[in-house]
Amino acid sequence: MGLAIKPKTLIKFLEDNGWRFIRARGTSHHIYGKEGKTASIPVHKDKDVPIGTLLSVLSATETTKKLLEEWLGR
Repeated sequence: MGLAIKPKTLIKFLEDNGWRFIRARGTSHHIYGKEGKTASIPVHKDKDVPIGTLLSVLSATETTKKLLEEWLGR
């Protein structure tokens, strides 16, 4: 199942799960961190995060697609 999600929503999910903004790399990537780990979130205006990138972010943040879907209410 595909999961279309905007960067702003993904960032809110991460923040709700304890991840904090560290810095921005240029204008298109935001770096978030938690417990010594980091994750880069692509922020491109009006575009969904590609599914492969989303799965990579979920892996880097040690969370699951199921948890994200529950948080979204799907």
